[in-house]
Amino acid sequence: MTMTELKHLYHQNLLAEAIIEPSSSDEGWIVEFRHKQGGFLMLTDIHGAECQYNDLDKASKSALAVGFTEVRIEAK
Repeated sequence: MTMTELKHLYHQNLLAEAIIEPSSSDEGWIVEFRHKQGGFLMLTDIHGAECQYNDLDKASKSALAVGFTEVRIEAK
């Protein structure tokens, strides 16, 4: 889901938490959000490709931009 779509869900109080975890295909990081009704939503670009970050700080800033004040980081 795009940043805009995730912000909309956050403001509807439908997201439980933001999670940064290692990318399975690279050395980078991906950002996911846990939906309150179950399941995970990945941050994607407007074309539906997952957003990958080489820098943990940039990944955190993207997760926080949705609206959360805390982000859970999964270890590599």
